[in-house]
Amino acid sequence: MGSGSTRPNNADDKMIAALERGTQEVFKDRKPPKKVDIKFIKEKEARAEKVREKAAKLKALRLAAEKEDRAKK
Repeated sequence: MGSGSTRPNNADDKMIAALERGTQEVFKDRKPPKKVDIKFIKEKEARAEKVREKAAKLKALRLAAEKEDRAKK
């Protein structure tokens, strides 16, 4: 077995090797460039804020219930 130095190491080499084999449609880059979707990011932040607000309300409700329970005892 060789050292493996003849195998393609980066995406360009792999694409060229796929073209030479005639399997262009099979080639997929393992780490494609990230696409920034501003709308998706804003929606995700809005959902996270809703969850934080809901958690804060539930915490306040729980603390009020504990305080009321202590007052009864």
